[in-house]
Amino acid sequence: MIRSALSSAALSGSDIQTVLAAAVSSGVQGIEWTGDDYLAPGDSTRAKEAMYATLRAGLCTASYVMPGRASLGDRAAFNLALLTARELNAPVLRLRPALRGGLPSADAETFAVTARTLGDEAGEHGITLCFSMDADSVLDSCQRAAELLAQIGHPFVKLAWEPAGANFDDAMEAIASLAGRVGLIIVRPDDLDGAGEADGDRSEEWLQYLDALEEQNGSPDMTRHVVFRTMPDRVERLSSAVAAIKSWSATLRRYHQRRVY
Repeated sequence: MIRSALSSAALSGSDIQTVLAAAVSSGVQGIEWTGDDYLAPGDSTRAKEAMYATLRAGLCTASYVMPGRASLGDRAAFNLALLTARELNAPVLRLRPALRGGLPSADAETFAVTARTLGDEAGEHGITLCFSMDADSVLDSCQRAAELLAQIGHPFVKLAWEPAGANFDDAMEAIASLAGRVGLIIVRPDDLDGAGEADGDRSEEWLQYLDALEEQNGSPDMTRHVVFRTMPDRVERLSSAVAAIKSWSATLRRYHQRRVY
């Protein structure tokens, strides 16, 4: 099942209740809580308050974003972020890889060891690590991410994929190369309809992206999230994008003769 979520980073500087109110009014089903602005890693009291507030709003926590970068040299920071993800009942911990050094082969091996080690720890709690792509890290392209994640081969280590700016052929090639290794899709509302492009209707493209996400990652009845990382000037703009995700998800489930929730 494909669901939509709003990242709290889209409303940076607002309080938790404002984020939840915006999420509810837009129609998303989940929230991605970030550690930079809202929930510092290890703040158990605030994490539990946010978890209960999220549930009372009729939403789920889709993921938690660890501030900083993941490395074996700072296990304490990772452990606190993992604890907060657990307290939020978040199925995903999103994080950035360490900065790239000067030796590509050594950087790749360091990332692989880091991802496997941290993935083992997160997996013990049923939490998937989703690494964001970063131009200053070893995950600087979809091709490199696909190679490294295939090498790592860990069921709890995946990629947070951002298709923004890619044309359809490149995006489909990327998601095909990452088969089974995309844990989240991170988007802006404008990414869904090609706002500002000559051809604004991207429904067929997104049906194929979402179909790939649902069919390549094990049980299609597991919930997978498309996270909106920005908030447009008008909540109606976000609501329209959310409605599109819901419609496309229902279309795919009918096509595959599955129950529509």
